[in-house]
Amino acid sequence: MSGPQPFVFEAGVEVKRYAPATERNRDVIAETLVNVLPAQGLVLEIASGTGEHAVHFAQLFQGLTWQPSDPDPLAIASINAWRGDCAVANVRSAMLLDASADWPIAHADAVVCINMAHISPWAATVGLLRNAARILPQSAPLFIYGPFRQHDVPLAEGNATFDAALRQQNVEWGLRYVEDITKEARDVGLTLDQIIPMPSNNLSLIFCR
Repeated sequence: MSGPQPFVFEAGVEVKRYAPATERNRDVIAETLVNVLPAQGLVLEIASGTGEHAVHFAQLFQGLTWQPSDPDPLAIASINAWRGDCAVANVRSAMLLDASADWPIAHADAVVCINMAHISPWAATVGLLRNAARILPQSAPLFIYGPFRQHDVPLAEGNATFDAALRQQNVEWGLRYVEDITKEARDVGLTLDQIIPMPSNNLSLIFCR
């Protein structure tokens, strides 16, 4: 895995951004989400970033309504720009939302969070779990994707380099241990249902109420 990749602004479009990793991971993530998401309902995406995942997945899962969110107003603008350009009817306008705070939403049928845990303070992951447990109905999924550590699994060299670069950039960032996330999840009533290995030393973690 390479080091942190900055957002890139599309030439000639001031607010629209894209992340180089999105095109690489969106299809393999979608293949996993097919077996995770409900056929219908509302999916809340936390830390939607550029908005590329939101419009891509909404086009694939047309029975679902996609609610993107992000704490960064520039990301909100980018998400809405992607939404407008792609004219995807089942994507809502982006919601300003800080994962670590109380969420301004009372219900979702699934929560999806891609590549947030390692580039945010630990409080964001704790908030993700706490709020997901509050708004999800029984058996509904929380899907978390990204690079993680596991106590009994050697850390891949690329992930070790990535982790060091993240911590140098921000002392509150870095790859999280699956076991730490699982403990926090258990404390709020979520159970780790699956750990799915993904390309480039990433994992998909699926929690359920």
